[in-house]
Formats: sequence, C-alpha cells, structure tokens
Amino acid sequence: MSDQPDPMESVPPEDLTPGKEVRKPKNPASTLTSALVVYVFVNLFFALPLVIFPATYFDLIGFHQTVASQLAGLRWVGAVLLAWSITGIAVLARPEGRGVFVTAGATQLTLGALGFLYSWSIDEYHWDMWYQALASILMTAGAVYLWWARLSGRKVLSGKDITE
Repeated sequence: MSDQPDPMESVPPEDLTPGKEVRKPKNPASTLTSALVVYVFVNLFFALPLVIFPATYFDLIGFHQTVASQLAGLRWVGAVLLAWSITGIAVLARPEGRGVFVTAGATQLTLGALGFLYSWSIDEYHWDMWYQALASILMTAGAVYLWWARLSGRKVLSGKDITE
C-alpha cells in the first residue's frame, strides 16, 4: 500500500483560484423565510388597497370612476388576501408541520398568476397595462419562488434537522 490517497476515494479539492469566492449553498430555512416574506408582501400589495380604499384603488389602476365605485364592494377580496398574509406570518414564526399552508400559498399565487396571464393572452383585462404587467410579474415570480422554497425546505417544514 502506498501513502498516496486513492484518487477514486478522494474528494476533488474546491477551486481555490485567487480572488474567487467560494459560496456555500443557501440554507433551506433562510430560503423558505425569504420566500414567505415575499409571499406576505405580494398579498399585502393587493390586500391593503382593496381593504382600505377599494374604489380609489380600482380608479388608480385604470377603471372608469363609475365602474370603480361599483367594484368597491369587493373589499372582501382584500380581506381574504389579508388573511393569507397573516397566515404567511404565522408560518414564518413557526414553520414546522405547516407545509400544507406553504403549498396552499404557492398554489394561490400560481392560480393568480395563471389568471392574470390568461386574461392578458385573450385581451380580457379592463385596467391599465402597467397594472396587468406588474400584477403578472409579481404573481408569477412569487409563485415560482415559493414553490422552489417549498421544495427545498421540506425538512424544515417537517421539523427535521436540516443538517441530517
């Protein structure tokens, strides 16, 4: 036997090029936390204006003032989104065993994104283009990020130690 390690058994050294940073993989718990913060803010972005000043909100996004005042009764939609935001905060506080809430939230953003993208594709929307684009981007990016965090944070959500 030689004193040299077997090349088949050794782990190749990391690239230690001078000036090149070696990044560690991101912790799944921090990925999940940041995705949930994004989720909470996306919901609040739509919820707060709908709850606080729905007619003005609909007017600002491009509806005619008469239509905007008729849609003011949709304040309950904002309340539902606000409840989803509060649920996201609760999951942030204690994620163990709450994977179903993260899955439901990711599904909510996915269906919202699909709805916005579909209405865009058939030219169905009645608000300004900036709002359609912003809402589509926020919902799509939020859904993708939350699904990714959900999948990478499975052990965190199940309460298992992430170092296992």
